Amino acid sequence: MMSARAGRIILLNGASSSGKSSIGRALLPLLPDPWFFVPVDAINAMRSTVHTRVLDDTDITEMLTRTRLGYHRAVAAMASAGNDVIMDYPLSEQWRVADLLETLAEYDVTLVEVRCSPDELERRERRRGDRPIGLALSQALVYTHGEFDIVVDTTDTGPGECAEQIVRSLGALVSPKAFDRLRLRQPCERRH
Repeated sequence: MMSARAGRIILLNGASSSGKSSIGRALLPLLPDPWFFVPVDAINAMRSTVHTRVLDDTDITEMLTRTRLGYHRAVAAMASAGNDVIMDYPLSEQWRVADLLETLAEYDVTLVEVRCSPDELERRERRRGDRPIGLALSQALVYTHGEFDIVVDTTDTGPGECAEQIVRSLGALVSPKAFDRLRLRQPCERRH
């Protein structure tokens, strides 16, 4: 049995350690309808860590690309059944944006830019200890697409307050939204 409506998607985009996951968890009790928080790290955590062979750089790149393409489609599948989904996902490669624009074309996507100062990103990476130092700063591409619907800055603002800002802003958004504007900027041949 199919749902009468397509699910909505909130995509939290920002560098590693910017606070996307914390904001995603803080959004769940604030949103009036049931929402699913589906961070890309949860998909990554499902992957086996023991392999029967050593993966070279090409193998790792291919595996990560397949994982991310699968993530895009898993979110689309949830939304196709009428579920509302919060994504925690850095748009750090242009192909990710292009694939999401196509894969999520049928859904109402709200793109939230999660910003944080470089000094704070570095401090968080060091405190976490589970990310390579410099990863966040190397992800400058997460913002290069130039479009967003909502912006929050976690430098001095906690995840709860950022989540509240997002919820307050959702009702004031107008069309076309960021993903629609990005689709309009694509070359004609990509849209056919």
